Amino acid sequence: MKRYLMKIVLLLIALSMAISGLQMAFAPAAAEAATIDRIVARINDEIVTLHDLRQSLTPFVLQRGTNPAVLEDRVQRERIMREALDDLVERKLLLEEAKKLDLRISDEEVDQWLAYTRQQQGMTEADFNATLAQYGLNPKDYREVVRENLLKIRLINVRVGSQINIADAEVDAAYRQRFGAAGAGETFLTVSHILIKPASAERADAREAFARAEHLLGRLRAGEDFATLAREHSEGPGAASGGDLGTFRRGELDPTFEKAAFAVAPGELSAVVETQFGFHIIKVTAREERASADADEKKAQIRGELQQRAMERQLEIYLQNLKNRSFVEVKY
Repeated sequence: MKRYLMKIVLLLIALSMAISGLQMAFAPAAAEAATIDRIVARINDEIVTLHDLRQSLTPFVLQRGTNPAVLEDRVQRERIMREALDDLVERKLLLEEAKKLDLRISDEEVDQWLAYTRQQQGMTEADFNATLAQYGLNPKDYREVVRENLLKIRLINVRVGSQINIADAEVDAAYRQRFGAAGAGETFLTVSHILIKPASAERADAREAFARAEHLLGRLRAGEDFATLAREHSEGPGAASGGDLGTFRRGELDPTFEKAAFAVAPGELSAVVETQFGFHIIKVTAREERASADADEKKAQIRGELQQRAMERQLEIYLQNLKNRSFVEVKY
């Protein structure tokens, strides 16, 4: 739930972003003459004035991670003012809806959020208030910004978040699409082998060792017991235990041996396989699919992303429904 609410919460932590390194400053251009206040939007019984709109600009650009200095450009400022007005309209609608549902945010909850924000930045209350003043905000007004946004989060949880249900199958499908079929887990093989080593590096000795391995493979295919022949003839690790090497995943065996082993079905035998160690007959005794070590973490991340997208879709629908059943008039 936290992931898809983050965009809303960003307004609450905008000042923290600034403290963390953004060098931001905004003041209305001195050359702009004061404009007589006027109504720029009506939302049911509420109004938004030009003054309200201008006051909302700095918090609006901060919550989007934009330097407020962009507002000094007239063209950019006009575009941002229209976007900020849309945001104000939606805010008014959501706050009206929260009031109808008698949803409230207590002073205690606001205090907890502010304390958390200060703690994250290692700031005293005095330092925090000084930073507010730097951006033209006072503590009382900022508390109300925090309260309104926490109220929006609560409303969205009640009206929209409760409708979001991401099925495990949807997460699994997205996981496979992102990481491939193999990414859903890892294959582990339990492997036995019989190893016949050439007596020397001479080609004649290699041919003789290969012939011995081929002969043993014939006996195995004729029905003789693998473990017995391994104990009697194998010259490799695991011979004493019937050729058992243990359980492995990809990347843990000799590449040539591994490629041959993963091509063998459980209970079946490979052809004679040559590696740097000699000639092998491989038997796969078990094959098991296990979840990747970080699969749960990746799936949790994907679930959060899917929740966020679903929340955004549902919130857009919810807001449009609110607008449709409300009186909304924009005059800017």
